[in-house]
Amino acid sequence: SLSLSLSRKTTMEAMLVDCVQNSLRHFVYKNAIFMCERLCAEFPSEVNLQLLATSYLQNNQAYSAYHLLKGTQMAQSRYLFALSCFQMDLLSEAESALCPVNEPGAEIPNGAAGHYLLGL
Repeated sequence: SLSLSLSRKTTMEAMLVDCVQNSLRHFVYKNAIFMCERLCAEFPSEVNLQLLATSYLQNNQAYSAYHLLKGTQMAQSRYLFALSCFQMDLLSEAESALCPVNEPGAEIPNGAAGHYLLGL
């Protein structure tokens, strides 16, 4: 019964992720945001927050992505956070997200795309 319940949750989460990605592919950003907000409410994770932030960024809502991702740690989250900072002209904050002071040898998130963002 527990494994069946976990299986249903996994299936539901995968279906919601697929719906969000489909909406993003078809430029239906408001629908992507709505579906992804449901996804994050039901299945909270940093990866799902990244998808919501991506939806916000696609819909020109950098401020929403910024507040959603502030303080997150995963490399992709830091990249999306830096992108939202850049769009709001918070350049030093974008640089700090890409090159954290407390991790001097850390890799720049998203490789070449992260380096490109640093050079803008």
